[in-house]
Amino acid sequence: MSPIKIGFVGLSSRGWAASSLAPPLLKSPLSDLYSITAVSTRSPESAQASAEKYSGLLSHPVKPYHGSTEAIANDPNVDLVAVSVKTPQHKAALLPAIAAGKDVFVEWPLGNGLQEAVELAAAAEKRGVRTLIGLQAWQSPLVSKVKEWVSSGKIGRVLSASWIAAKPAEMTVWAPFHNGSDYEIYALDPNNGATILSIFAGHNLSALTYTLGPLSSVSATSAHLYKESKLVGDDHKPTGETRPNLYPDQWAFTGTLRDSGAILTASWHTGGTATKETDKVRPTLVWLIEGEEGHIRIESTAILGSAVHLRTTHKVIVNGEEVSITDHELGNTGQAWLEFAKGEKGRYPTFDDAVVVHKHLDAIERSAKEGRTVKIDI
Repeated sequence: MSPIKIGFVGLSSRGWAASSLAPPLLKSPLSDLYSITAVSTRSPESAQASAEKYSGLLSHPVKPYHGSTEAIANDPNVDLVAVSVKTPQHKAALLPAIAAGKDVFVEWPLGNGLQEAVELAAAAEKRGVRTLIGLQAWQSPLVSKVKEWVSSGKIGRVLSASWIAAKPAEMTVWAPFHNGSDYEIYALDPNNGATILSIFAGHNLSALTYTLGPLSSVSATSAHLYKESKLVGDDHKPTGETRPNLYPDQWAFTGTLRDSGAILTASWHTGGTATKETDKVRPTLVWLIEGEEGHIRIESTAILGSAVHLRTTHKVIVNGEEVSITDHELGNTGQAWLEFAKGEKGRYPTFDDAVVVHKHLDAIERSAKEGRTVKIDI
């Protein structure tokens, strides 16, 4: 089988694409399944630098593009257009690729809000292209095992589930501390669709809906405790500058799981530290699933413990016994590429799966704003 030829939009010298999405593609076995043939960035200078870098790493020419994605989308030497740019640019970057009949990948979120996500999923379905969304929780060994245990009846019928997640202060995004780079500062504007709810809770909701199924309704509450965010430098120390924090920083909801009828309660909070001092250690994640015949309990005190889509740093107890779980050698992003290469046999999230998560986020946001229970139509 010929390698899948990737045109990478947003693969520059920094950012998520350069640090997490592209590196696994350079390693075996993915290096035999994929080939980066083109890159597209904002400027001709950065595109040329990226093309030269990956031409050297891959020992074959990588073509540079910049600006609109129409050119890279219509390159005959590109099968799959991978997009990793800021959320407000997703729709404009994806539509030319879909129109050109190319398979597409985009980092989460799919669109800037539910409406854009629905439009993009519909466009991809109409054109008949394959889609992949960067919801890495689907590839997490931890999340996969939870899904297996629940589906196999290891704990019996699910009776209830709870999720308590912390975004500790050391995770310098949103509030109370935020990375002060120009590239990251856009996340403080909720109109850009990269909020603590859409990104942080969105990845968590992907894990919850993947393992337990979707919710039929939610009743949510939010709180806005931090009115400003203190900017930090590369050393993670405050620079003395601040920016308004315009969006709620604490979220909670109760909801009914559609498939089991069980109640799910979930909350996300920020502000506290995840210090390693033994007398001050606090959990960053507590995930409990109660069944008629047992339970699953997952805990972490790691700074990124609530980011289950990134890595496994958790204590896992199933029916009273501790279970050890090992991460993929390729990481969750690499495992997603591997599953996508399998075609119809692969286990990976599509744009339709992304719409499911977007619908949950939209319902949570509306419920908190309007003070009522909101039904979710899946």
